[in-house]
Order: sequence, then C-alpha cells, then structure tokens
Amino acid sequence: MSAAASAAYDPADAGLLERGDELALLQGLIGNLLDAAPTAGFGGAQRGRVLMFEGAAGLGKTTLVDAARRRAAAQGCTVLHAKGGEREQGRAFHVVRQLFRPLLVACTDAERHELLGGWWDMVAPAVGLPPSNPDHEVAPPEPQGVRDALDWLMAGLTQRRGAMVVLVDDAHWADRESLTWLEAFARTVESMPVLLVVARRPEEPTPNADLLGDLVTLPNTLQHQLAVLSPGAVAAMLQLRLGDAAEHRFAELCHRATDGVPFVVAQLVGEILDRDIKPTAANAEQLDALAAAIVGRGMIRRLERTGENAVRLARAVAVLGADATLGRAAEMAGLTLAEAVGPADSLRAVRVLAGDETLEFAHPTIATEVYRRIPPQARGAMHAKAARLLIADGHDDAQTAAHLLATFPSGDQWVVRRLRGAARQDLRAGAPDSAYRNLLRALNEPPFGDERTSVLYELGLAAFVHDPRAAIEHLTAALAGAQPESEARHAIVLRLAKALAHDDRLADAVHLLDAEARATKLSRARLRLQADHFLWAIFWTDDTDSHARARRVRALAGRLAGSDTTERCLLGIRAWYGVVRGDPAVQVLAYAERAMSPPLSWVDDEWGFEVPVMTAQSFVYCDELDRAEQFFAEGIAELEARGWRGTHLSFGHTLLAHIRYRMGRLVEAEAGVRKGLEYAERLGPDAPARWYGLGVLIQTLIAMGRLDEAEELVDRHDYGVQQPQAVISPVPQVVRGELRLARHQYAAAAADLRAAGKQLDARGVGNPGLCAWRPLLALALATDDPAAARRLANRAVGQAYVFGSPAGLGISLRAAGQVTGGPEGLAKLGESVRWLAESPNRYEYAVSLVEFGAALRRAKRITEARLRLGEGLEAASRCGAEALAARARAELVAAGGRPRRAYRTGVEALTARERQTAELVARGMSNTAVARHLAVQLGTVQKHLTAVYAKLGTDRDGLADLLAPVPFPAVVPGAGTPVVTGVAPDGAVIGGLSGGVPEGAAESADHR
Repeated sequence: MSAAASAAYDPADAGLLERGDELALLQGLIGNLLDAAPTAGFGGAQRGRVLMFEGAAGLGKTTLVDAARRRAAAQGCTVLHAKGGEREQGRAFHVVRQLFRPLLVACTDAERHELLGGWWDMVAPAVGLPPSNPDHEVAPPEPQGVRDALDWLMAGLTQRRGAMVVLVDDAHWADRESLTWLEAFARTVESMPVLLVVARRPEEPTPNADLLGDLVTLPNTLQHQLAVLSPGAVAAMLQLRLGDAAEHRFAELCHRATDGVPFVVAQLVGEILDRDIKPTAANAEQLDALAAAIVGRGMIRRLERTGENAVRLARAVAVLGADATLGRAAEMAGLTLAEAVGPADSLRAVRVLAGDETLEFAHPTIATEVYRRIPPQARGAMHAKAARLLIADGHDDAQTAAHLLATFPSGDQWVVRRLRGAARQDLRAGAPDSAYRNLLRALNEPPFGDERTSVLYELGLAAFVHDPRAAIEHLTAALAGAQPESEARHAIVLRLAKALAHDDRLADAVHLLDAEARATKLSRARLRLQADHFLWAIFWTDDTDSHARARRVRALAGRLAGSDTTERCLLGIRAWYGVVRGDPAVQVLAYAERAMSPPLSWVDDEWGFEVPVMTAQSFVYCDELDRAEQFFAEGIAELEARGWRGTHLSFGHTLLAHIRYRMGRLVEAEAGVRKGLEYAERLGPDAPARWYGLGVLIQTLIAMGRLDEAEELVDRHDYGVQQPQAVISPVPQVVRGELRLARHQYAAAAADLRAAGKQLDARGVGNPGLCAWRPLLALALATDDPAAARRLANRAVGQAYVFGSPAGLGISLRAAGQVTGGPEGLAKLGESVRWLAESPNRYEYAVSLVEFGAALRRAKRITEARLRLGEGLEAASRCGAEALAARARAELVAAGGRPRRAYRTGVEALTARERQTAELVARGMSNTAVARHLAVQLGTVQKHLTAVYAKLGTDRDGLADLLAPVPFPAVVPGAGTPVVTGVAPDGAVIGGLSGGVPEGAAESADHR
C-alpha cells in the first residue's frame, strides 16, 4: 500500500481492507473540489468530476460510498445521497427525490423559494414537494424542462453551499428519469464544484444500462474497477474478528471458499463466530459448506431454518422494497406487530435483515434471492396487497404503481383507476415514459366500456412525446370505441390528427379532420375540427386542393367575430393563408390583429403553439417587426415558464432570430439562432427545428459576409438536399440557392431555385415577401437568359404590389432594377430604396442603398452615388454586414469619394445614451423598464441596443463582460439570486438572448 493510500485511512474505514487506493482517490478529488471552491459561489476553473466505482456484487461499493459520505461531510461538503432499488426501478424520479427532498424539507419556506424560484411548479413533483398552489391545475412540463430545472437547483445549491458531493449507490437499479438527468448533468459538471460518485454492477442486466454506459464514456468520468481481496487481506480480516488464533491454512481456505469477495468473507466470519468454530487447519474443511450457505440456495435454507414466520416476513420485505416498515411487513405476512418482532430479530441474528423500524436486507443480493424464490402468482398477490396497504397509509398513486405493475391482470377496476392516477402524476412530474408504462398495464387489466376508450386516449397522449407512431396506434383504437358526437370522440380526432401530422402523414391528418367535420352536427365541434383541418393543410406539400381550401378559409373567416379561442385561431390561420397566397397586407393584418386581441397563448394545452406562431409570423411579413418581436418575446417567456424546452423553444428562438435578421440586427440574430440550435440538437439530428435553425443561421452568415462558414454548414449537413421529410417547406433549397448566388455559382443557384419555385407555385405561394425565390432566380439567370430574368423579376414586382408590404416591394424592385439595367433599372432601384426606407428591414435597406449607389456611379451620377453609397456604408456597418460594407467602401472609392472614418467599434464607439442603455440592460433590466427609466419610447431603446450590439460585436448576454462592472448582478425574478447557469422560467430569455427579464416582469424586479 502506498504512503498516500495509507494516509487516506481514518478509524471509521478500518473494515475497508485493500481499499486504500480508492480512499486516496476519493480524498484527492474532494480536496481538489475544496481547493477550487474555497467559498460558496462560482469561480472560473474546471472542478467537477464523475467517479464511477464498478464491481460485482459484494465487492464493497456501498462501503466505499459510505466512506465518501463521511469524508465529504467531515470536510464541510454538502452531501446528497441516493440508492437505486430493484423494486423501485419503475418509480419515476425515485433517485432524484432521495437526493434532493431531505435537503429541501430541512430548508425554511423562504430558502426553498429562493432555491427554486420560478421553477417551483415545474420541478416540485420530481423532487417530492407539494405544488405552490394545490388548487391550481398546472399543465405537464416537458421532460427536458424538468431536467433543466434540476440543473438550476444544483446551480443554486452550489452557489449557497459551495462544494457538493453527490452519491448514487446501486445506480444499475436507478430509475430511467433520474439516470437521464444524471447523465446530462454529468456532461456539465466540470463547470460546478460538484463531485458525482456513482457505484454500479456492470454485469447487472437492467433496462437503463445504456444511460450508465453513456456516463462511463464521458471525458470527465474516472472509471475504477474494484478488485477482490487478496489472501493477505482475508487473513487480516480474520485476525481483526477472530484474533491471532486463525491459522495460515484456515485463512488460505477461507479466501478460496469466498473468492475474496468482502461481503461473503464478512458473512463467513459471522457464521464462524455463531458456530464457535475454532480457526484451525483441522476445521478448514468446513469452510466450503459454510460459504455455500451464505448465497443462493444455501442462504435460502439458512433462512428457512429461522421458522415459517421469519420466511413470510422476509418475503414481505423483499416485495415491499423501500416501502418496508416492520408494521407494514407484518401485515403483509399476516402477522400482528407483536408476532413480527421475534422473527425480525431472528432474521437480524442470521444477518439477513438490518434496520429497526424501516427494514432492509443486509445486502441487495439477499433481497434478490428471496424475491426470486417467491412463486410468481404469490408474488403478484403480495404486490397487489402492498399497493392497497400503501394507499391505506396515505401514499399516492405514483408510489403504488411500481407494485401494481408487478401484479397479474384480473379485471380489477380499482387497479385501473390507480394506474391512471399514477400516470397523471407521472405526466405532471415530466415522466411520460413512466406514465406510458402505467397506462399500458392498466389497458391489460383490462378496463371496460368508456373507461377503456379513456385509457387508450391517455396512452396516446403519453406516447406522443417520444413515439408518435405508438400514439397513432392507441388513438386509432380509442377512436374505434368512442361514442359518435361525443366530446371524447372529437378530442381523440384532434390528437390523432396531430400525431399523424408529426409522423409526416399530413394527408391522413387533413382527410380525417375534414371527414369528421363534415360528419358532425355540432356547430362548435365542426368549427374546431375545421380549424385544425386548415392548420395541418398548410404544411401538406402535396395538397392538390390548396386553392379550393384557401377559398374555404376565406369564406369561413369572413363570418367569424372572434368571440372565442377557436374563432380567433381560425382568424390567425386565415391571416397566414393570406401571407402565403399574397393577399393584401392590410387585409392580412386586420385578421391577425383580431386573432391576437388578446394574444393567443403559446402553451394552450388544447391548441399548442402552431397557430400563435403563424399569426405572429404574419406580422413579420407585413413589416410589423416590432409587434412580431414582442409576440415572440412573450411566447418564449411562456414556454420557459411552462417548461417547454424542446421543439417549441427551439422554434421560438430560431424565428425570433429571423426577425432580428430582417431588422438588420445580425449579431443578435446569430446569437439567437445558435441558442435555438442548442435546443434543437437535444432533439436529435432529424428534428425539423434543427433544419429550420440551420436555414436561418446560413442566411444570417450570408448577410454577414461569412460565406465560407455558410458553405461549410451546407456541405456538412447536405442542407437543401438531405433534410428529413418532416421539413415540409422548400425553403432549404431557396437558402441553398441564395448561398450559391452569393458565391456566383449561377447555374447551381438557378437549379435550386427552380426546384423550390415549382413546389411553391403548386401550393399557391404567390408572395415574394414570404419567399423571394423569383427575385433570386432572376438574378441567377440575368447573364444567361436576361429576358427570362426580367419576366421573373417583373412578375415578382406585380405580386409584391398586390401584397403591399414595403419589404417585399423593395426586394422585388431591387432585383428588377438589377436585371433590367439602364435608366429604367436605375429608376426601379431608386424606388426600391424609397420603399425600404419605410420598412424596418434594415439589412435589405442597406443592400438596396449599395446597389442603387453602385448603379448611380456606373451611370456617372457621381454626387448622388457618393451620397447613397455613404448611407449604404453606414447602414451595412450598423447591421454587422461586413462584406456589404466592404463593397460599399470600394464603390465609394471608385466614385472618387473619401469614405468617412470606418464605423467605429468597441466600447469607446458608444454614444452617451447608447452606453447608458447598455449598462441598464447589463444589469438585467428589460427593454420596457429601460424605456421607463430613461423616459423614452420602447423603439428608441431598441434602436440604441441595435447600435450597441453592432459596435460591441456581442449580444445581450455579453454586455456585462464588455462594459465596466455594474454594482449589482442581473435580476432574475423569482430566483432571488444572480444567474449562474441556465435561465429561470420567469427570468426567461428575451428576444432569443438569455439573461434578460421578460417584458412585464420588470416592475416586480425593479421594486424588489
């Protein structure tokens, strides 16, 4: 043993023979943790590690975990401890509750609220706390939202308590929900003063072995295999327990009989003491028989010798698992409490049981052996009895579900009700997979009549999150049993259509809704079904009836007053149809305004987020970018607060980034879309949100002049060629064509744009303000086929005049001017500038200024050229469009002008008011609060921030680092502490940039 290993021992570790290296490793990791985090709070160094102890049963993993617990606590670390259980593997967040609940229960109410802040309702069911308002029904969060909330909780704990040691024993039996969080948390543990110690049996076949396997492969994981004891260590253990009388031959055969497994050695020593066997060579031959009685069949015979009542009690404890108390086990065994005391003592005496009021086996292998020896039918009956006992003792349905899952179906409707209740609790905790397991078992009971239909419907809802195809199967079965004209039937149809749409079966979804709407005689139900029918038809690329469908939407919307959510959603859908087909923008805005008065919720459980997003997008294409930005900021805040941190939040950030791109706030746009892509990456490579995010990022990089980066993204992802079928828009081909055009690859650009245009024309997409494929194709054809280019450009101008948005007109007129040339082309370019001057699309305005200035220079109108090119240079620089600014500068020099000093960047370039605005935002103020503080309009604040981001080359997150230190940290409503990692739901991301305060929350932040 090394000197360092020897120094690692303390008196409590006397039984840890030959574990000095492991203890030294623990000591070193805990010491590094404390050295890196001398006080509560965060520094900058990497500190956190993951240590995984692996070994077969009985090698002392639990003993090492206990040693880590003692040492960490003795050195001032906060210790969180949990243990997986064979009976509890199916109990969602069982390990998470063990880790956090004791600490949170020990806190005061104020401390708990300070720790959890706005995450309370999202994470409370997972950690075993009551909701903040029990009378208020809270919709289920997404699983990712719950995991993010747990990350937030860990960050808050490390802030307040400094170094943390998190211990998870028997992780091979941990529940999947807890392991999923642990595996994800371990990827970021380096940024926190946290040591995560995990112990597992690698050979144990469990459903969650894949997650533990992922944990082992992480770069910051130290994997340590435990070895069996040497003959010398076994001899030392005998000497400690039996004295110096143990002979060498006796110790040698003791090692052989036990294979050096510490647990078996300790049990064997106990047997030797019980039988008063002298440790001599003459008695060594008895050791094999004694060792055989410790495990397997021999252990069962030893248990049976303690008496029938003791066997029944042991079986009851094996079935109850973590729920085993002496009273409950006695009732399970058919004994009175007094009758159970003696058998319990007998089981302790033979080292089968441990514990007093709460009973547990001396080792998990004993529990496994006892449990497996119970006949299956008897075992099922015992689990059924255990479930009823837990309910009688006041436990909830989720705690009983693990027992009910182990019973045999018998048509018991009480079981069905309990499993449905457990599924509701699981969904509320963010554990849809667990809910699905419970409902599937309820279906097998089976339920009868309408309750069977209800179970099938709930199965569909639970499966929808991760497996739309399974959801379709269950919902189709539910629909077959649903009563005609019932609310349940219509709810099933709506969910089934959504599942079909998400499985890329849009035709089936549209036809199902259309048929059901035509069949029903209930007017309000028909309206609701029609709304979803028109919604999913928008995404159906092969819709051959799109023109007739658009006429039906127009006719229907014209009769609606917007009196309820269904009608307002239909008005929003009508607005989007108008955008797609190029109806007059003033008409589109009228429908959109009625739909959003008041704004549609992004987290409406009945409607989802598609309609409010499309309606908000209508404002984008009608050049109401400030309104659209506000809607998206509010929507993202809603998503954050609800815990919807997957597809919805990814789309929210991506589309908000697109708004900033159109505004010419390219630095913000890039930051926002990268945040959207971070969320999308967690959804898998084929997630539609990921592909839409890539499109916005590529467009933004093109505008910023970073063509090589854009090209690399296109090539790496085969963007525009190999996107999933669920990406139903031809927009990827348009974006790819735009890049090819910027690269002057005109033939390739024309091929992409023609393919996209063919699909768009077939669907009746006639608005160049929505997708400018015709202006782009005209530019690609200008050299090889100028006549076709002019026709395309002029048609786009005509369509843009019908729609009437300044941005669409400006873009179309610019392309028409470029391909027309001469005085007529120059006039169109001038008209493009005039239209875009009225538009908030600052990037497109900068492009038109530079194109117009260059054309004026070529026409020898030098004075005007210099004016326009100077304006274009300034506008391009403010947008962060470096390549466009460089071109404007070159054109200005060619026109004989002297460009004014380059647009200044850095903190010194800020005006006094820009600096003041930036410092207030860096303190955590919302744009609204800043406007109120400075007594200016909200638009003025946004204008100043656009200039700030361009000059500093950062976004909202980076302001505090670039400006002088501010006197207090960023405010996060509800959290009560500075932001460290993640974003609290009510301190949500504003405009795609974390660290802000949502509009409307500023008042509470300021007053606090």
